[in-house]
Amino acid sequence: MTKRSLMWGVLLLLALPIGSCGSSGQECDRCTSDTDCSAGFVCSGFSDGSHRCGSGLGETSCKVR
Repeated sequence: MTKRSLMWGVLLLLALPIGSCGSSGQECDRCTSDTDCSAGFVCSGFSDGSHRCGSGLGETSCKVR
């Protein structure tokens, strides 16, 4: 691997989104706190162990890939 290709690889990694993976805070988006979710949604724990934005009122079902 040349020095130039290594430099391009590092720049590519730095250009990728970090943190919430581009989450917009809509229902079923991953979250770590209520502030990650749009208005009207809260960060809820799901049965698979993930935390996602949901209404907080009753059950929320999310289809994930």
